Amino acid sequence: MHILVTNDDGLWAQGIQALVAAIPAEHTISVVAPASPQSAKGHSLTMHKPLRVTKVDDYVHPGVDAWSVSGTPVDCMMLGLDTLVEQKVDIVFSGINHGDNLGDDLPYSGTVSGAYEAFLSGYPSIAFSTAFPRTGNPGFDFSPITWFLQKMLPLIPELIGINQPLTKSFSNELNGSLFLNVNAPNCPVSDVKGIRIVPQGRRRYAHRVTASVDQFGAPIYWIGGDVPPIPQEGTDVTAVADGYISVTPLGIDLTDYILLERLQQLGTFAGLTPASQ
Repeated sequence: MHILVTNDDGLWAQGIQALVAAIPAEHTISVVAPASPQSAKGHSLTMHKPLRVTKVDDYVHPGVDAWSVSGTPVDCMMLGLDTLVEQKVDIVFSGINHGDNLGDDLPYSGTVSGAYEAFLSGYPSIAFSTAFPRTGNPGFDFSPITWFLQKMLPLIPELIGINQPLTKSFSNELNGSLFLNVNAPNCPVSDVKGIRIVPQGRRRYAHRVTASVDQFGAPIYWIGGDVPPIPQEGTDVTAVADGYISVTPLGIDLTDYILLERLQQLGTFAGLTPASQ
């Protein structure tokens, strides 16, 4: 199996190196990742300046080809799938992210967007993230994700085969594909309680903007925020908080079908034409 790997923390981050190191040698690995950290870039593209690419030989494993790209994870996937990687790719892995991607994080996440771009291009993809460190422990323990990866790799052909059409518009193109978001607690693998298949929850941040001043007295602002405790039973948010690895299948279709049906039944916009004004 040929696995293409990306991330949003940069080619030399610990997480992506741990992910590549965990893939057994019988698989072919290619890596296309940002040259510098691109966290929270979401699905952004670099449109108004050229991208620069640097080749790295024997990345983590001997024989692994890697490229660093002066752009976002989505840039990396476009370049990797369309230009840099010549051999057919079977699946794309994104991560391991330094910090979880749960609930409302997903639209902002460069890690998830790297996998999403591959999925939009017709490739199965999986995003991997490890939760932020607990108080008093500054480091990241990636062993739960590497354990999960090794257990999951033999199942990938079956996982790809069981999927159903994911959208009405793109069912032919995406039938049989796969897009998963996997998050693990930041702890030794021996402390993981198990695996939960759960939907995406909600995680809304409070105090998202912090105002300050620079050394010249001019106003500056920091984007961040705290995560208030919100009950999210049965979702990715609580699964990881409870010590489980969360697995969430994602799709492409953002349509709210309940609201779509209600609007169609109400006929709210029926008969409205420019000529009727």
